[in-house]
Amino acid sequence: MTHVRLITWNLHGSAKPRIDAVVELLESHQPDVLALQEVRSGQARRIAGLLRWPRPAWSLKHNPWWPLWWRGEGLAVLSRHRLAVHPTVVLTPEVSKRSYERRILVPAEVVIEEDERVLLIDAHLSSGAVDDARRLAQAEHLLRLFPESPPVVVAGDLNADPDSAPIRILVAAGLVDAWAAAGTGPGHTIPANAPRRRIDYVMAGPGVTVVEAAVVDDLGPAMAGLSDHRPVLTVLDLPPPAPSSEPR
Repeated sequence: MTHVRLITWNLHGSAKPRIDAVVELLESHQPDVLALQEVRSGQARRIAGLLRWPRPAWSLKHNPWWPLWWRGEGLAVLSRHRLAVHPTVVLTPEVSKRSYERRILVPAEVVIEEDERVLLIDAHLSSGAVDDARRLAQAEHLLRLFPESPPVVVAGDLNADPDSAPIRILVAAGLVDAWAAAGTGPGHTIPANAPRRRIDYVMAGPGVTVVEAAVVDDLGPAMAGLSDHRPVLTVLDLPPPAPSSEPR
């Protein structure tokens, strides 16, 4: 089996975190793949550059400052491996691109080898306190994206507590909450200075084994200097590639 070290992190890019400090923290945990939310395109490119990784897959979530395009925030998938990027999925087509309430998914296949891939869906669900019904509909939409193959992992800021309806429907569909499987303690990720809620997740699809899950808290309360969320590190084992049907 292939080990994949995945970090998901809502980076709160509009607060202009120090990207060199972000990368220093990331490098200390040796990730293979990153799923970032609330990150600007320039920030995502700089992170990839400092890690010496290929160009990231980034998609705009919202930009209230348009036409100042560089201030828009979005979702990004980054990896040391090649990415095969799928079209962005807009969960809230009725919401303007200028509004923070707009929500998207960024699906990208991480190509370990040509016959070994994992589909990572970077997700950021609605955040309003009264948005449970909207989050539930978004979770149902997410499930409709699942292919027959390759294996699937969902990662991101789902803005939902572990016992909420959106998380329950994902688990009922066969996804494994990585923290419930391998984490220790409450797994709280927000607010970064003194976390009290767990709303950031890695969810492993059928065949993907969760080996380890940890909330990155290297800096303690000073983590808030990088973002209002703490990142989640998950180590995953991918299933072996399906045997080729081509004659040898």
